[in-house]
Amino acid sequence: MKQHHNVLILSVTAGNGHNSAAAALKEQFDRMGIACHIMDLFQYLSPIAAKLISDGYDQLTKRFRLVWKIGYGVALHDTTFKIPPRLIASPSNLQSMEQYLQDQDITHVVFTHPFAGVLLQTLKHYQAIALPTFGILTDFTIHPYWCDCTANDYFILPHAGLISAAEKIGFRTKQLKDFGIPVSTAFAEHPEKVTVRKRLNMPTHLPTILVMGGGVGYGNLVKTVQEIDQYAQSPVQIIVVCGRNVESRKELLQLQASGSFSHVVHIYGFTHQVPLLMAASDCIITKPGGITMSEALAASLPIVVSKPIPGQEEKNVNFLMQYDVICVPEKYRFSGACAANLVFDTARLQQLVQHASQIAKPYAARDICEFVQQCE
Repeated sequence: MKQHHNVLILSVTAGNGHNSAAAALKEQFDRMGIACHIMDLFQYLSPIAAKLISDGYDQLTKRFRLVWKIGYGVALHDTTFKIPPRLIASPSNLQSMEQYLQDQDITHVVFTHPFAGVLLQTLKHYQAIALPTFGILTDFTIHPYWCDCTANDYFILPHAGLISAAEKIGFRTKQLKDFGIPVSTAFAEHPEKVTVRKRLNMPTHLPTILVMGGGVGYGNLVKTVQEIDQYAQSPVQIIVVCGRNVESRKELLQLQASGSFSHVVHIYGFTHQVPLLMAASDCIITKPGGITMSEALAASLPIVVSKPIPGQEEKNVNFLMQYDVICVPEKYRFSGACAANLVFDTARLQQLVQHASQIAKPYAARDICEFVQQCE
């Protein structure tokens, strides 16, 4: 008799990373024929709180980076800063989540944000639930809030190099699995670049640089494209994904219409074609979010890092530099010039691809979902 599974994936909209990981897991569960759905924790508990968290994250990380950096630093050393996630485990929230899990007949819970882990482990503490719970780390560093989630059953890490850090904050060795950060399996397909460029109606033999700012469109995308256009000594093509940064996309389209670019430029807004765009490219300039780094590594795409968000992304850079899988400009504002040189350095590109193959986990979503299926 087939074992019944009904998986809930809890996410939080603070940037796109947590939701992207959740979507990759759902894609795999669907492929396996396992019932699964995604819930935004705060949309369920409080839509007002959900909007405040989402908008607040975007504003802090885009316009008030120093405030965000200070807050992250305080969280590393001051337990009073950890009051907010603990407030999530209020009696009303606990009762609401317990009832939901029972009503929906949920058998397993996977969560991509530590706030959900706080709620779940509190329910476990009161013996209100007995189902297995799985935390998914979506960066190459462990945010201080994860220390409030150590009573959940399993903690999925992006790399074995983070096991000791997880143990230091209270996780036990048997809880830790280094399956990787879940991304869509589309990034692991590696189609021929010429074939993909034809499909995208692009010149097929030009060296190609992809510029991304995440779903929100972080960074000075216009300046980066202009810098590549200025420093590339031979013909290239530039793909720029603006995400929801409407202003940058509008400015780039205006510059393109006025004939300001010397090289071919392809301009996208928010798109679901990122796996194809990565497959078409020879290198990428992007901020070092855990999801985008994992996608690029899975796609064997050499990475030039643009200015990171303080905290997690700075630590992502530090971690990945150990394995020589990213290029870090001496000054982040010169990431465009760095990529304009890198795209013609065949030996360095091949070296980065080789190193990426040693750390990439393109089938993390599959491995995680198969593990979840096995746990009772």
